[in-house]
Amino acid sequence: MAFGTATVKTNAGFAIIANRMIGAGTEPKFQGIGTGATGAARTAVAADTALSTEVETRATASGTRVTTTQTNDTNQWVLTTTATATRAVDEAMLFDASSAGNGLISATFAVVTLQNGDGLQNTWKYQYT
Repeated sequence: MAFGTATVKTNAGFAIIANRMIGAGTEPKFQGIGTGATGAARTAVAADTALSTEVETRATASGTRVTTTQTNDTNQWVLTTTATATRAVDEAMLFDASSAGNGLISATFAVVTLQNGDGLQNTWKYQYT
């Protein structure tokens, strides 16, 4: 499969949401960023469970509810990860734990070169349809 920009809800993400609906599990609020998707010609797919190579400590922020089609039908997280060195990142994932854990949403994108201290901000949305 050729590398391309993609954002998908993961298979594990469906279990995260089902658990949250019955008051179990943890909130997906940790963003990891990584490298290696472009070189591996890897595009985000529903079966993703981890990043190719995670390179920064996961940023964290609680989610909010926003309206996409119906009132409060979408969870949204706005997360910024700060680079601790020069990084050429090309993937990110929203996780339910600060390390390891399950990925809710996986994304691959064109390489973004971050210098030490630069931040990469992503807005993650999960709409209930």
